[in-house]
Amino acid sequence: MSGRWAARSPLHVLAALACATTLALAGCAAGDDEAAAGKAAASESPRAPQSLEQGPPPSIPAPRQLADMHGQLLPIEPYLLDLDQMRLIQNARSVLVSTCLKRRGFDVTLPVAAAGAGPNTQSEMRYGADRAAAAQYGYREPGAVQQPVPPSMSAAAREALAGKGGCVEEVDAEFAAKGLLAQDPDVVVNINVDNMQHSIRDERVTTAFRAWSDCMRAKGFDYATPMDASADRRWQQGSTASPQEIATAVAHSDCMRDNNVVGTWFAVESAYEQRDIDAHQAELADLKSRTA
Repeated sequence: MSGRWAARSPLHVLAALACATTLALAGCAAGDDEAAAGKAAASESPRAPQSLEQGPPPSIPAPRQLADMHGQLLPIEPYLLDLDQMRLIQNARSVLVSTCLKRRGFDVTLPVAAAGAGPNTQSEMRYGADRAAAAQYGYREPGAVQQPVPPSMSAAAREALAGKGGCVEEVDAEFAAKGLLAQDPDVVVNINVDNMQHSIRDERVTTAFRAWSDCMRAKGFDYATPMDASADRRWQQGSTASPQEIATAVAHSDCMRDNNVVGTWFAVESAYEQRDIDAHQAELADLKSRTA
């Protein structure tokens, strides 16, 4: 598979993946009709990360020179549900929730997600910086899977879907009773999300970001961090990347490469993740046996 450029910041990618595991239960789309069901999506999304291991920043080996994350895996990746597993879970839950709703008298069929030409792994899109894709797509993700749009529902149907004792709760209870995972467990989510936060505050990474920012400024682009550039609201306009967006994205990628931002960031975040993985070996081994 060809390389992909992350169209959103890493934390936005994680949020989108969390949204996918909620069956697109009307909580991931904006609008009044979706507001009530959004509560269900929020409750079904991975919980807000809780800080795991504390202490001084972990040491790292000399970072390798990396232009992007192709072929690289963060230590937590083997414990994460992969993208095919997430889609399978999403679709299974959609079918089961739809069946539950029909049993309760509501003719609602939740959509299922199709396979797409997205990344091979979650790590692959962690830091962006794919120059070839940047030159063609700017900050937009080529081959992204569009999440299916949930159907319109009456207030009564939304309550049956997302309310106390509703179909979401019923299906999740069924998953739990059978020992099935409906989403990445808390410990995995926490390691995955918390250590992204740790890494972007780590002095070694912030130093790399400053070098990247200086490089971008020399090319005529003023951003403090790579996340600021990818999240520029101008890139949300239109269906295709403008020449300005592409020029910015290419400069972004070149400055990431020239200052080894990906290599440094990967080494630092990997060290944080490995520290937490070592502290939760037994729990993670059990989870791994359930998803193998």
